[in-house]
Amino acid sequence: MKGQQISRTAVVWQLLAVALVVLPHLQWLPLWVPVLVVASLGARLMIHRGRWSFPHWSVKTALVVASSGGLILSFNHQAGPETMVALLVVALALKLLEIYHRRDALIVLFVTLFVAATAFLFNESVWMAGYILLVVILTLAALNSIQQASDANRYRDNLKTALHMLLPAIPFMLVLFFLFPRLEPFWSVTIDTATAKTGLSDELSPGDISELSQSSELAFRATFSGEVPPPDQRYWRALVLSHFDGRRWSRPEPAVRHSLRAEKLTPLSPEQPYDVIMEASGRPWLVALDQPVAVEPGLRMSAVRTLHLDAPLERRRQYQASAVTRYRLQPLLTSAERQHYLQLPASGNPQSRALAQRLLAANNGDPQAVIRQLLAQFNREFIYTLAPGRLGSDSVDRFLFDSQQGYCEHFTSATAFVLRSADIPARVVTGYQGGEWNPYERYLQVRQYDAHAWVEVWLDGEGWQRLDPTSAVAPERIRTSAGEFFNANNERFSRGGLELEWLRDMRQRYDAFNYAWQRWVLNYQGQQSDLLKDWLGGSEQWRLILAWLLPTAAVFGGVAWWQLRPRRVRIKDPLERALLRLQQRLTGENCRRQPAESLSMWLQRIAGYWPEQQSQMLRLAWLDDQQRYAAGADQTMRTEMLQLCRQLLRELPGRRIP
Repeated sequence: MKGQQISRTAVVWQLLAVALVVLPHLQWLPLWVPVLVVASLGARLMIHRGRWSFPHWSVKTALVVASSGGLILSFNHQAGPETMVALLVVALALKLLEIYHRRDALIVLFVTLFVAATAFLFNESVWMAGYILLVVILTLAALNSIQQASDANRYRDNLKTALHMLLPAIPFMLVLFFLFPRLEPFWSVTIDTATAKTGLSDELSPGDISELSQSSELAFRATFSGEVPPPDQRYWRALVLSHFDGRRWSRPEPAVRHSLRAEKLTPLSPEQPYDVIMEASGRPWLVALDQPVAVEPGLRMSAVRTLHLDAPLERRRQYQASAVTRYRLQPLLTSAERQHYLQLPASGNPQSRALAQRLLAANNGDPQAVIRQLLAQFNREFIYTLAPGRLGSDSVDRFLFDSQQGYCEHFTSATAFVLRSADIPARVVTGYQGGEWNPYERYLQVRQYDAHAWVEVWLDGEGWQRLDPTSAVAPERIRTSAGEFFNANNERFSRGGLELEWLRDMRQRYDAFNYAWQRWVLNYQGQQSDLLKDWLGGSEQWRLILAWLLPTAAVFGGVAWWQLRPRRVRIKDPLERALLRLQQRLTGENCRRQPAESLSMWLQRIAGYWPEQQSQMLRLAWLDDQQRYAAGADQTMRTEMLQLCRQLLRELPGRRIP
């Protein structure tokens, strides 16, 4: 069995590959799993150094039982992707305790490659791609090392061999990437990780939040084909909340939603086409620039002109749409629709109801005058803040008459309530507003702190009109990005403090690099058909077959030639290399060294042809004899021989006899 044992070098490579492949999963794995991995690595290292023996079968059985129970308790009997990946990591850690033969090492490394691939379920960034490439290289080095003798110790050779194995695969990878058709996945998985967070929810309840901490996580990126809308027109609608239970706004019941008519939109400005790359949110809805006109196939537009999918968005998605910023929306409401958008609880918030009646009476029932007076009151008496405190019962009354401070959700909720109390149809819209322009890749970047809420009010003959009460209290929040506004007003903000100009520039460059990666690599599927048509002149089947076969044959032919070509033996010793160059230079008919002729005899024979260099040649011949046969040979002789060779190469005319 000795021939099946693995070298110490192989053990070190395996431990390094296992340690690195587990690192990307530390952010979501239960704490005991990384502890088990570290303990297994340490135990295997002690076994490798001969201080510990391999564990008894009873110890390994107990670890398997305990780990199985830990997985069941940690993941609450759920058999999702996280559970399966955690099971692989645990199995990898336990297998480390019995690596002795080549077969055990192969199993560990094959599982390591599989765990490396699962990292892309949780993170698809360019940095993760580079990191996993490093893990693959180290794993290939480990695979090479287990084929060596048990006493081998060649770390550098293992790494070089791994790189030589990987390089020929790069051309074939590019052919597959550009030409192989993208297939829809045969299964769908739901990843419940930190990457699937959102700044919006299906409900709006500002009275229950005492302090809002803004998140800088990315929500989506948008690229415009034409003119970019100004900041105060960057309203991205996601949900329409039209049901109020006295404390929170929410979407109406499904039966009510299905009864609403599809709202008629009359554009009053040219369409603005744009592309969106939206991050995973775990929700079925998407964002659309207000108001959406057309969307790509596969997306659904609700009756209230919001976009949604048939299933929750668990992976980053790219889609196309177009919008108009000036429009007339649903100029007529049925009595049922009007009643729905005036719905309020039978009781609650009496002071706000009385305020609505006073405003209505003071303005002779004019809805627009009521709106102007309410916004003017917000501008005079109210404060925008992210730490308004809890409001308790009758939250609208407490906000309007007691605290008089809050953020967009407080102003939106109170405005919609007062308007409905004044018999003016209104509804709440949630989404995002603003965003930061990136000049390097020319796209708009919207983060979770750009989440926003506003009101849509229905006016007779004009239809639904956007009304943003936040603009009356903090107009700079609408005219600038949310990040700049929170920084300037010393609000609680995740970046902390004002951002230096060079730091902002570096961050934008980094974001632009990530955007290019996501758009041209991760979302290449949406562009592949158009690119192939441009490259091939059409998308007929025979063109696609040739486009696939010819590059593939060229790649395989090039790889085969590279592997089978005759290779020159590279001489590493500088003295031997110099002597070989000297013999190649003196190639005249009488100067060529004969097969049975020693170097010393050859130099003595040809020395007479070059009288000026005769002494150097004879000296070189004598040093060669001393170096090869004398007992007192040392490095000094080799150094002198190398100097003589280089001197002769400079002085001899070469390739002819005088």
